[in-house]
Amino acid sequence: MINFYDKAMNPLEPIEFIEITWNRKWNEAGDFTIYTIASEWNDKIKYVNIDGRPETGIVKKTVIEEKIEGTFVTVKGYFLEKLLDLVQAREDSNAFAKAADHTEWEFWVSLEIDAHVLANNVIGLTHQPRPSFLGGIHPADGSPWPDEVDLSIKQGDNIGEAIRNYLLLHNMSPIIEIRKWPLASELERWEKNPDEPHFTYLIGPKVGRNLSDKIIFGKGYENVSRVEYQYDDSDAFPYYQIFQTMETTGFSNEAIITDEGGNSRGRITEFYIDENNRPIDVDYYPKKVIEGNVSGIELKPANEAQIREQMRQQAKVDMLNHYKQETIVADIIQNNIYYLDDYDIGDLCSISFDEIEQTFKARIVEVNETYSKNRLELKITFGTPRKAKYIPVSI
Repeated sequence: MINFYDKAMNPLEPIEFIEITWNRKWNEAGDFTIYTIASEWNDKIKYVNIDGRPETGIVKKTVIEEKIEGTFVTVKGYFLEKLLDLVQAREDSNAFAKAADHTEWEFWVSLEIDAHVLANNVIGLTHQPRPSFLGGIHPADGSPWPDEVDLSIKQGDNIGEAIRNYLLLHNMSPIIEIRKWPLASELERWEKNPDEPHFTYLIGPKVGRNLSDKIIFGKGYENVSRVEYQYDDSDAFPYYQIFQTMETTGFSNEAIITDEGGNSRGRITEFYIDENNRPIDVDYYPKKVIEGNVSGIELKPANEAQIREQMRQQAKVDMLNHYKQETIVADIIQNNIYYLDDYDIGDLCSISFDEIEQTFKARIVEVNETYSKNRLELKITFGTPRKAKYIPVSI
């Protein structure tokens, strides 16, 4: 069931629509589109969600179009996870925590993306009034964050990108859920502004599962109508060289430089290579050189091991934006295995090509749901596939 709400999250009557697309994404915030006749549209609709999905969409664009057949409305918006991408870090900071005590990590998340920080850091809106749709964003209780968190950011970094890229390393993706009533800390402010929405946002990670042994897609399994394989390594960098200028000297394999004040400083180099990102049929490693942005620890010899690990981590995160694009797109038939009941976005599954007797393992990184005429059409995009032992059809 598709649900509609006003700006205060009060339920509204459902509308008759011609088509709705609900585009869920693992590596970035998703989006949606609603297409209907003008007489059906309710301009009070601000939020949209679908039963069984954790995402909530917020309306951002409305287009009214007159045609010979009549007047139609197209509404577009994005999921609430997009709000994270509106925030820039106010200062250098570091979040470190272990599973036994995630208090510091949760405090860091809350500090970086609470309502006031959002208001002050929305790109291009510095010193502007706080957008009315922004409540607080707080970590959800009991969220399954990574067992160990070690995340550093620089002033001006995109908070959403930093959190998302870090979680992706742990097969996770951020999800923002909406709650009708604000937290106690927000209540007094809401009472002073009764016309503003009375709700808050809770952030937590969605965890991808490994279902590759039991969830298999393929024409032979009669659960896909079309499968397409795509490959592009034009922007792939498997080899990183990272430089970091230190506060002093005394590091292993350092180069000595002199700053503008005449002080000697060590400059160290670290390397990171991912063989899986090497382009096909080349005898070299395309290299990218980046400047380190180690923060949260003193840049002195006693911390060298931790500094170098953070440099490698930075390269690993940057590589996510320069990984070879190898995807599989499939039009799904709901047969034998069923969306949401048996598998979901973020899950690692198998895809079998019987004609060439090849099976791949790949994570679901995008699900495009199209609703029209009481039908649901599914198109699934799988991320970087890995060759696996061929699984013949056995149904």
